[in-house]
Amino acid sequence: MRELLAALIFISIISCSKSSDTINPIYPPPTSDSFTVTVNNGYGAGKYKIGDTVHIFSIAYNNSQVFDKWSGDITYLDGPGEWHTWFIMPNKNVSFTGSLKAITPVTLQLEQIRGRDRMKPVYYYFPAGHKGFVYLLHGTSGTAQNLVNSFEFLQLYKELVNDGFGIIVTESEETTTGVDANADGKLRWLVTPADSVNNIDYANIKIITDTFYNRGLTDRSKQRYCIGMSNGGNFAAYLSDYFKYKAAVSYCAPAGIASLTTVTPLQFCMARFDNNENVGPTGNAAALSNSQLISSRGFCSKYFIKERAPLYAERFARRGDITVAQSTAVFNELKSKGFLDSKNYFIGFSDVLLTAYQANPTSFPELNSLTILQRLFVNEQIDISVSDHHIYSDYNKATIKFLNTQCL
Repeated sequence: MRELLAALIFISIISCSKSSDTINPIYPPPTSDSFTVTVNNGYGAGKYKIGDTVHIFSIAYNNSQVFDKWSGDITYLDGPGEWHTWFIMPNKNVSFTGSLKAITPVTLQLEQIRGRDRMKPVYYYFPAGHKGFVYLLHGTSGTAQNLVNSFEFLQLYKELVNDGFGIIVTESEETTTGVDANADGKLRWLVTPADSVNNIDYANIKIITDTFYNRGLTDRSKQRYCIGMSNGGNFAAYLSDYFKYKAAVSYCAPAGIASLTTVTPLQFCMARFDNNENVGPTGNAAALSNSQLISSRGFCSKYFIKERAPLYAERFARRGDITVAQSTAVFNELKSKGFLDSKNYFIGFSDVLLTAYQANPTSFPELNSLTILQRLFVNEQIDISVSDHHIYSDYNKATIKFLNTQCL
């Protein structure tokens, strides 16, 4: 027994001693915490850590093109068909390739059409064999002209027409007359009462639609839809229910008490950092609650919320009137002046830049070299990147899918 104990002590001493001849155990090499994202025909390539949120963007495309889809490791993508989408970085290298689709350019026809009380500006387009038509509805202080000239709305109605939908755009009666009829301090759609006899906006929509029926440009067998931004989003929720449209989409608007009564499928597209006084975090939460309420009542509803995204050097060249070189110069100017963080997210909201620029325009030589309209476009793209209160084209495919299939 003593011999056994002595042997165990000896073995213990030997096993704990240090020696230059000791063979260290072989372990697998440490796993990398970063992997590579490759983006062809787009932007967002680089090295990212596992778990990072990564955004990818298509190259710019013109009025004869729409974004088609991403190919590659698309199972990771939030929206494989959207020009801008995102994913959570996995523990592997991933690659994506964006593709564009050629289309016939869409030129909306403008005409003054008689409404209930006066002539109304109406833009429209009905492609041959269209399956239905969509009313596009502006927000507070908007006009029909501003809507059709909006770059983001243009991307939407290009894709709608490419998918076989007709388009109708008009404007609120308060906008046409310049008179705040309900004294709420705003020029916008009169959302309530939902009544085509006493509410002139509902009456105008009915009369304009009937005009197109009477001309034979479309017919009553075609499904009707509407998509609105802000006040237009609220109006879309009520309008679609009143006239029993096939579906409606509300951008940056919670749709209020319409959720209590609507039987029309309604999709909400919100912006995470919406800074509008009538929306904000409270409005986003209300929109989600309203969507859930509609679903709980047995009707179709979906909810999307756009997250903020980093800027990239070519972002301001999307429309085509700002060159890639100019866009890159403006981007670098913003970066050098501290408006972008280390990952190129814009810090705060666009009004911070606007205030600084207006205080000393010459201190922003690159931004100052642009025209007024180009500078407005830069601000607009910043608003969209930070997910502020603005129509956006980042969920166009999701919106069109909802119009086509609702919750199927």
